[in-house]
Amino acid sequence: MRKTILFSILSVTLFISVFLSGCLDIPKNLVMPQWDVDLNIPMINRSYQLSDIVKKQNYIYVDTISPSNIIYQIKSNDYSQAVGVSQFVSATPSSSSPTTTLFADNFKHNLYVQFPDGIQLDSATFSSGLFSYTYQNLSATTDTIFISIPGITKTDGSIFTSTVTVPPLQTVTSPVPIDFTNYTYVFPASKQPSFLKNSIWFEVEIKGTFGTQANVTLTTSNFEFKDATGYLPSKSLGIKSSSFSLNLGNATDYRDKAFLRNANLDLNAVYQSPASNPFDIQVKNLTIVGVRNNGQKFTLTIPDSAKTFTFSGNNKNFSFNQDNSNIDSLISFLPDSINVSAEYVMNPNNTTGSVTEFDSVKFSANFSATSFMALRRSTVHDSSDMNISDEKTRTKIKAAQSAYLSVNVQNGIPLDASIRVTLTDSLWNPLFTLTNSTNNADSIFVAAAAVDQNGEVTNQTPTLLTVQLDSTQTEMLSRSYHVKYAVTVETTNASQNPPPTVAVRPGDQIKIQVYGGVKFRVNNDNLK
Repeated sequence: MRKTILFSILSVTLFISVFLSGCLDIPKNLVMPQWDVDLNIPMINRSYQLSDIVKKQNYIYVDTISPSNIIYQIKSNDYSQAVGVSQFVSATPSSSSPTTTLFADNFKHNLYVQFPDGIQLDSATFSSGLFSYTYQNLSATTDTIFISIPGITKTDGSIFTSTVTVPPLQTVTSPVPIDFTNYTYVFPASKQPSFLKNSIWFEVEIKGTFGTQANVTLTTSNFEFKDATGYLPSKSLGIKSSSFSLNLGNATDYRDKAFLRNANLDLNAVYQSPASNPFDIQVKNLTIVGVRNNGQKFTLTIPDSAKTFTFSGNNKNFSFNQDNSNIDSLISFLPDSINVSAEYVMNPNNTTGSVTEFDSVKFSANFSATSFMALRRSTVHDSSDMNISDEKTRTKIKAAQSAYLSVNVQNGIPLDASIRVTLTDSLWNPLFTLTNSTNNADSIFVAAAAVDQNGEVTNQTPTLLTVQLDSTQTEMLSRSYHVKYAVTVETTNASQNPPPTVAVRPGDQIKIQVYGGVKFRVNNDNLK
């Protein structure tokens, strides 16, 4: 029985084999299957720190006092303006005694010549000064006139004296004015009345025939003092102006783009004097103006307490910030120079004091601003090569079923950004610029990093945009060799006045990735 079953199975198997071999035509060449694949094309993979976009320039540098506080600063050198007060210690008008008739009586007569300008001196040293006389002999005999000035000492330490012989009925004048240079003056308090402190005391004695007469006139002029103590009336030194060049260099590229915050201008006024009791000095109508080379100006708003002030023998310091001025706007103006001008008034309260020809008022100024700023558009341009290795790949792209470009950005900069991407051929000729299909713009908008109330970055802002390419753009993609792109940053709502400001730190960065993709069908032809 078992043999019968086994024989039957073998018979059926043989029959099927013979039947199939006679009825089927087995192909000699196998047909390969077809399937869709994606091809990725890297284009841009680049990170930019803000220091790559906001370049360091003259007066713009990175403050690295502590690594956790690295931030841009704009800081000037120290500038100074010195105003001498020599004009205050001069009394150049001439002053004369009344013509006085004196007798030849062998007595010393007192004549007084007032100091010009109402000066009243306790002591002084002359740097210049002239004395002249006119003697008219009214008699028929010769007179000899002796004169001394008890308050004036010559360089040899002796009291000033002069002797002149006047012929009968003749008038004699000084052939050359007598020079008081380097002579000293001390008010002879024990002999000269205090109410005549405004005058120089002259002792005049005429020797000749007793009872004869002579007319005497004494004149002083061109008084200037190396030093003086006493009363010198209030006097304006005039309006003095100095201009400080800032040498901004390429920092001017940020004009009308950057609005700075936390700016500060320090102004230090010093009355420099070796005298122990210097006079007060008043600074009136202080004006600080930023000036550009093209003539544009920006004036600093100064509070009244700093616009006009009085001081002596010490420093007067002012710090201008946004609370008491418009200093943020002045520094944001980025002037080529700063002009400081003011009227200087010596002894404004008409008091007594001391002064020397070497006295001066010195102003020193410097400004600084940390980069809490609003930036109105700053752009960096760059390029990269397409990573397409051979012509076969370009052929596949050209025949692709679909293609796209994707832009992936991680923005850690507290500024809005826009990215413009242009594909070029091998000679850098533009082929097409990536267009945002949502709004048809030729740049991709990237929102600023999130910031806190102080303008400090708290989180990066991601942006991912994929743009489908049409057939024309896909064909141009296959002919692309390079990518040119520009990254522009500006503060959110930068057009506001004033715009919001943020902390701009050099290490903040924006990471940009751009890549393309194509989908094509793999078959035996394109495997060759």
